[in-house]
Amino acid sequence: MGKKNIAFVIYSLDSGGAERVVATLANALSLYYNVTIVTLVKGESIYPLDDCVKILHCMDTVPNKINAIVSLKNNYRLYSSLKYILKEQSIKLTLSFMTTSNVLAILASKSIGIPCIISERSNPYVYTHNIFWNQLIKWTFPKSNYLVVQSQLVKDYYKALMPSNKIVILPNPLSNELVKLKDRSIERKNIVLNVGRLDENKAQDLLIKAFSNLPNNDWELIFVGDGPLLATYSTLVHQLGMSEKIKFVGKTNDVSIYYNQSKIFAFTSKSEGFPNALIEAMFFEMPCISTDCPSGPSELIVDGLNGYLVPVNDQIALERQLLKLMKDSDLCKTFGNNALKTASMYEASYVVNQWKHLIDDAI
Repeated sequence: MGKKNIAFVIYSLDSGGAERVVATLANALSLYYNVTIVTLVKGESIYPLDDCVKILHCMDTVPNKINAIVSLKNNYRLYSSLKYILKEQSIKLTLSFMTTSNVLAILASKSIGIPCIISERSNPYVYTHNIFWNQLIKWTFPKSNYLVVQSQLVKDYYKALMPSNKIVILPNPLSNELVKLKDRSIERKNIVLNVGRLDENKAQDLLIKAFSNLPNNDWELIFVGDGPLLATYSTLVHQLGMSEKIKFVGKTNDVSIYYNQSKIFAFTSKSEGFPNALIEAMFFEMPCISTDCPSGPSELIVDGLNGYLVPVNDQIALERQLLKLMKDSDLCKTFGNNALKTASMYEASYVVNQWKHLIDDAI
């Protein structure tokens, strides 16, 4: 019997944690299924995909949401296009990521009688929706075969919508491509690293201010990623007189360059679904400091064993723990070794097997 056709559904394959997870899973699952990735809008994948993974899109672009009527029309067009693609490609199961894609994938999948597994990646206690989308979520999510989340906190939230046995906690897999790029021969430099979107929730201004207060003449702070607050943070760095010490390098197709050469990873989010960058840094044997935000960091970091947890928005605590690691290379090495043990539980082969079990159960 030949491979069955499955399709991932996601808004785009631009940079981001969910996008990296989709690329990783698509590549790995292509050993067992014919895999198609359907993006709601047209665009290239920033992450490498195997030649056997097909990419299709619903629309070239989605018009700006001028008002509710335009938004409704946009989503109906996306739904209609997605439904057509699923039928035309003889898809037997969809796996969707992120709220908008999830709602559309459930509607399209159920209209043609195929199972649908959805995955929510953000913290629903923080990222809320308008009344219309909340009603759609309440109506559609229970119709999915499984809802995949990354933490117990998020699972508890969705228990009000659907049976507990349909909500599955699965960790994000480490990218096989990223794993291959780990290089212990590269000498680490005095760099504090942050990887992620530059926005209010990631709260990198806390890290900028904390770093600026430290006696760190021979250390640099590097931010990998872009976002709406890049200009604001650049201005802050200039005002603090730290332009020579704090750098913004933008998005990159190869973040391993920075994981391999940096000594400390710092993470200052106010909330998380599940922090991919934190897992990656731990796999690269970096001692990590993270805010103890809901949800994710406390499920990865055991305070004082493989890193440090500090209260959200606590600049003084962040400064204190940064300074400890900057001054103690032996502690950095110990934390890094322990971090690797934690991150190894998220290697792709282990996580992919769990996804395969869900898929085979649903088809």
